[in-house]
Amino acid sequence: MAAIIFGLYNLILETAFLLFYPLIWLICLGKHYTDSLKPQGSNSEGGILLHAASVGEVNAVKPLLVSLKQKYPDKKIVITTNTVTGLKAAKAIHPQSFLAVMDIRHLRRKQLAIVNPSLIIIMETEIWPNLLHEAARQNIAVVFVNARLSEKSLQNYARIKRMLRYLQKPIRCIISQSDADSGRFNGIFDVPVHTAGNLKFALKLPEYDFASTRRRLGFAEKDFIICFGSSRPGEEGMLKAILPELQSKIERLKFIIAPRHPKRTNEVAAVFPEATLYTQVDNNGSGGGDVLIVDTIGHLNECYSVCDIANVGGSFFNFGGHNPLEPAYYGKPIIIGEYNQSCRESVKALAGESAILVSNESELADNIIDLHGNPEKRLSMGRRAQKCLERYAEALNRHMELLERWIS
Repeated sequence: MAAIIFGLYNLILETAFLLFYPLIWLICLGKHYTDSLKPQGSNSEGGILLHAASVGEVNAVKPLLVSLKQKYPDKKIVITTNTVTGLKAAKAIHPQSFLAVMDIRHLRRKQLAIVNPSLIIIMETEIWPNLLHEAARQNIAVVFVNARLSEKSLQNYARIKRMLRYLQKPIRCIISQSDADSGRFNGIFDVPVHTAGNLKFALKLPEYDFASTRRRLGFAEKDFIICFGSSRPGEEGMLKAILPELQSKIERLKFIIAPRHPKRTNEVAAVFPEATLYTQVDNNGSGGGDVLIVDTIGHLNECYSVCDIANVGGSFFNFGGHNPLEPAYYGKPIIIGEYNQSCRESVKALAGESAILVSNESELADNIIDLHGNPEKRLSMGRRAQKCLERYAEALNRHMELLERWIS
């Protein structure tokens, strides 16, 4: 019965794809997603296809990618991702990165034939029926890593449990973030499930020389720098509102603002017309000012590494928050807003002694001023944040142990 339902699913899907192809192509063209209609890739020669849905998953998979390259230098790795911003982030860490095609049978078949992997590693919970079906057809093993499954998703998947069991043939194992996630996966799939922890805590980020990086960005060692990372609409205005109070109490105050989406650069620059753009700063640091706007992707870690306080954006208005672990890696005191539901686990791990949660711009200003006047507190918070990450480093080791069987 499941096979019949899957056949009907593809019949409807492919008929709609053919009927509306011109419209689909125009939509993809407008959003720069036409590559999702034409399979691309590089031949991994029996290597690994690593799929990370978007920027968040790409960032989370970095430590695993580094470890795979180190342990299996002869294995070719190809990354696919679903979004243009995810692709930019992926290419920054691994040139052999491509947009994943739409989950249409012939598109999946052709892309897998081009990449020719022996193993597909899927970050978190990207369950694509035709990807799994084609993997089984081409005898390619599939492993889910850093997998998670909420109670709501469990209820939704339970409705199509027979279909998922029909599609699980290529799945060798699921490596989950927590025991709770493992229990939920066991209720859906009949495959081995292991708990290994969250890879987002197992960071391996670039190291930067503090003094030389500051000079290159146009800042001095004695400047007091606040980095506002992954900012979202409205948050720059909030920062602008408290700027006079901060400037009256903090000498040599400087800001780095890294919007979540660089295409918002003009919008942010309208709030801070006096700002310098990252791409305008020469390698020797000339052209810097009191406010630096990061107008290109791939430089947030560099900015976190040289700041005195890290404000994690997307959390002061209801955008769900962004990863606070990157500034923690660099030992920075962290301030984050109350809207952090998309990164609640990492916020929970850091909150208290390693990060400060605030509810409004007044609390933000008060805590910045307090941290400025208390360097020991800043240092202590940063050290505790780093130690928190160290406790979670075992997640990466456990993932590598479980993957070894399917790679070797």
